[in-house]
Amino acid sequence: MHRRLRTVAVAGVAVALFAAGCGGDDPADAAAGGGDTQAKDITVWLMNGSAPESVIEAVNKDFAAKYPDTKVNVEIQQWDGIQEKTTTALAGNNPPDVLEIGSTLVSKFAESGGLKDLTGKKGELGGDTWLQGLTDAGTLDGALYGVPYYAGDRAVLYRKDLFAKAGVTTLPTDRASFVAAAEKLQATHGKDKQFSALYFPGQYWYAALPFVWDEGGDVAVKDGDSWKGALDSPQSQAGLGWLKDVVTRFSKAPVNGNENDNDPAVPLGEGKAAMIIDAGWKVGTVLKAKPALKDQIGVFPIPGKTAGSTAPVFLGGSNLAIAEGSDAGDLAYEWVKLLSGSKAQTDLATTGGVIPNSTGLLDIHKDDPILSVFDAAAKNSRSTPATPKWANVESSTILQDMLVAIFSGSKSIPDATRSASEAITKTLNA
Repeated sequence: MHRRLRTVAVAGVAVALFAAGCGGDDPADAAAGGGDTQAKDITVWLMNGSAPESVIEAVNKDFAAKYPDTKVNVEIQQWDGIQEKTTTALAGNNPPDVLEIGSTLVSKFAESGGLKDLTGKKGELGGDTWLQGLTDAGTLDGALYGVPYYAGDRAVLYRKDLFAKAGVTTLPTDRASFVAAAEKLQATHGKDKQFSALYFPGQYWYAALPFVWDEGGDVAVKDGDSWKGALDSPQSQAGLGWLKDVVTRFSKAPVNGNENDNDPAVPLGEGKAAMIIDAGWKVGTVLKAKPALKDQIGVFPIPGKTAGSTAPVFLGGSNLAIAEGSDAGDLAYEWVKLLSGSKAQTDLATTGGVIPNSTGLLDIHKDDPILSVFDAAAKNSRSTPATPKWANVESSTILQDMLVAIFSGSKSIPDATRSASEAITKTLNA
């Protein structure tokens, strides 16, 4: 998954677990890759907010029970700058043994030779039940390099009390009813000049893509052996045109802002926004700051163009990989196996509120009126172009610059999308 899909806090910068014991005759010696002693430690890089601390502690406890002489150092990384940091680490002599990698970036590091091929372990890991989107993201040229960790998507979070005051009694089921609801909300609460019927930071491209896809557009398409930017297609432009109208009329978020620095959960909790497009765990973010809103946060799918339809959502998430240069690759695999297994995945889904990596666990949230909506939305999901070069698009500001230009009016939609498509074509074929 990319940097903006997780915000649940993980306490502490490092989680280390060590239990002393004799390992000379332990079967775990073999897992350390041979030799007389079990590896003294393994280093795990997890991203900030990727899992509640309790989940990782439980995994480390299970690992310690089996491999008591190995210390697990879990180092929490920040999303900003992680591509560059990972590239440097994998090229060095002492890379982390296990890495969490955003799903859109796995193929980049696999192509460079930095990740261990785990194809032969897929069956043992339960790969037949994995979410296809995360499986595809962890695969390059038919080989598995990234084990699905968790998935996330987006829906519309809304304030029930603000809807009621505006007389919106029926949830939107298409774009037309969405706009009608936004008009009522803005008319009722708009005396507050900071109020947004829909709070939408201008660079928020993950939340913009559903409207492009819903019109039949795309970011890029395969053209023979090459890629061609497709944001300047009539379909893509239609989706972006509809979104521009909505953002212009109903959002007071900065047109040059992003969803990290301008977290939509904040105005939703403060009553400055009636709707946001965000992930399921953002409900927890709101309620942590505003516990009194416990019964006032609801959710519905991102509406589609036609009556009763929903827009395709971006399915992000993360994969777990093992560095090719790890000197404790077998132990690293055992740790990955625990975190990606059904026990930890169940804990992660119930405690962290994410979509687990297995289709067999998708009913975990069936009785949850919030998270069940996100699980259902994942069935109509898309991802970014399946190419290692996508990481170069993602690390640039091509999509963000296009959206800011459109929302600010500094460029027309045809001009902004043409520039973005040309840049994407050049980047993906470089």
